[in-house]
Amino acid sequence: MGKKTLSRREFLSGSLAGLATAATAGLLAGCAGADNGETSAAGTGKETSAASTEKETAPEGKSVYIPGTYTGTATGLGAVTVTMTFSETAITDVIVDTSNETLELAINSASDFQSALMEAQSSEIDTISAATFTSDAVRKAAAQCIDQALGLAVKEEASASGNESGSAGYPSCEDLSGVNAATNQGDIAFVPEPIADSDIKETVSVDVLVCGQGPAGMAAALACAEKGLKVIALEKGSSPTWRSPTMGAFHDRIHRKFGVQFDTKQWLDDAMVNCAYRGEQAVYQKWIDTCDEAVDWFLDKLALNDDDYYLTFNAGDFPDFNAPYDELSLSRSWNTSINIPLVVEEIAATLQKRIVEAGAQVLFNTPVVQLVTEGDKVTGAIAKTDDGYIKYLTAKGVVLATGGYEFNPDKLNACCRPRDLALIGWMNGTKTNTGDGHEMAKAIGAMEDEYPHPLMLDPAQLMPYLRVNKRGLRFTAEYEAYNHLANAIQAQPGAFDYYIVDANCAEIVDKLWTPSSSCYGPKEVWIGAAMSPNAVTADTLEELARKMDVDPEAFTATIRRWNEMCDAGEDTDFHFPGSMMHKIDTAPFYATREMAEALCTAGGLQITPSSQVLDTDARPIAGLYAIGNVSGSMFSGTYPHNENCLSHSRCVTFGYNVAKTLAAL
Repeated sequence: MGKKTLSRREFLSGSLAGLATAATAGLLAGCAGADNGETSAAGTGKETSAASTEKETAPEGKSVYIPGTYTGTATGLGAVTVTMTFSETAITDVIVDTSNETLELAINSASDFQSALMEAQSSEIDTISAATFTSDAVRKAAAQCIDQALGLAVKEEASASGNESGSAGYPSCEDLSGVNAATNQGDIAFVPEPIADSDIKETVSVDVLVCGQGPAGMAAALACAEKGLKVIALEKGSSPTWRSPTMGAFHDRIHRKFGVQFDTKQWLDDAMVNCAYRGEQAVYQKWIDTCDEAVDWFLDKLALNDDDYYLTFNAGDFPDFNAPYDELSLSRSWNTSINIPLVVEEIAATLQKRIVEAGAQVLFNTPVVQLVTEGDKVTGAIAKTDDGYIKYLTAKGVVLATGGYEFNPDKLNACCRPRDLALIGWMNGTKTNTGDGHEMAKAIGAMEDEYPHPLMLDPAQLMPYLRVNKRGLRFTAEYEAYNHLANAIQAQPGAFDYYIVDANCAEIVDKLWTPSSSCYGPKEVWIGAAMSPNAVTADTLEELARKMDVDPEAFTATIRRWNEMCDAGEDTDFHFPGSMMHKIDTAPFYATREMAEALCTAGGLQITPSSQVLDTDARPIAGLYAIGNVSGSMFSGTYPHNENCLSHSRCVTFGYNVAKTLAAL
């Protein structure tokens, strides 16, 4: 099997193949229920109103609207106003005011929005490329107009915190409500009120109940079954999930094949600095001590030829790169990631097949809604089925592997910084991730990580192009770990920046091409992104600055300073690697607006090195374990992308380890 070079979006959003292969579908047969294809209105990220459920034009002769002119307002990157005039049966005129937006494209799209609304006779219009926030705001404002014309009350926009549940949330020094990405609502399974015994339709006894079938839950279910334990695994969704065909470790057999040697003490030092020493070092040490064995076990389950595996850093144009980390990056970017030569659906299907073969039972569309306790001990959990509630009593323990809470806006706003939520969007489409495990455990006295919880962040553009903020100034050494660059972007006014290239973009990419910058796609991907229709372009830097709505004098001074340092071969301002520096001096010039993107949440329940969940007095809760993204005690402030594939590996490693713990009870 040949090497694969794939985009990071394909790796991390779990979308390497849009659909499972026929072989994968065969492996999954009998393991998962069919997806009914339904999507809740809340999950679309758009407000639901009468205006968004159907076209409003009435059948001929039928009166629907109260004739008149109505105005609605919503927030894009600035205030957006829509004014609509109605007859009794139709929308007869539309005026859209986007003059308060900060993007020239959005400002100039007002007439396009007007035409689209008139043609649709509805608020449901397509998004204009590169004007996503403005498009959403136009839809919301138009829906308000239509609701008024229908005689319905208009719901006010959410406050700046975006948190309508009444929880405090975090203050912000800048109003970022217009770019708050906590907008996607999944179906929350957690039931806070005690479920009466009279509502239980059936009681089932098992050794271990695994809640969730993502990477951590699958590893736990399989390892427990292989230990001879009676295991039932419950999954809220209709199928298992796997995020990325990568896996991290140190001296597993693939790293040994390439002769890579790591100083794990140095790696641990980096990990503790990344979490500002707020993570639990003993939990990190447990992962270091056990990940190689766990990853070799995981590779055994996939049953592939070791010759087909490459490291993420040597899978592309740098096949001889076997150093422990990229020395050019200001923070060490560790060569810990392995590329798995399967698409994510095939990984999940293979593991599901192994789980069933090992004797475990897996039930899909069966969310766990509440934990069962006896005194201070967790003795089981209650799950919801189409036929009612089922209580599972556990002889060994309940393992929470329920993922993060990307699809719970109230929890996101309550637990995360507003600036961290200033995003262009989410790459993780797992709508079942609503924080059910977090809330079930908290309800019986468990302790979460200290707030605010971090998110796993990327910049929208992964290539280390020159960056400037809205003041036209550079603000960071662009060749940094993805999370550090994303943090730097979010720290700028408005939580956005522009990355800059010129007509020589291909030569620029050649200069930037390193083992860590090249591993998620071919050069053409990054050149195309920087010179795409989403970029503003101009023949002079002054004109480009005006199109960016940036001070031309400050911007041209920044580029002039950069070019002078390129000639000198040293970035004395931010210490960008001199060998990668590239001048911006050949028209046409391109600038692309950029924000951060998020993969998932990275804060969870505090645990021991054996994955036991801690209560609010930091004591282990008997019978309760947490693994994967529902578990915490590792990350604070940021998720450390420079310690590559730690997230995937901790899922498998602690899932493998928890089976040993439970089998020994």
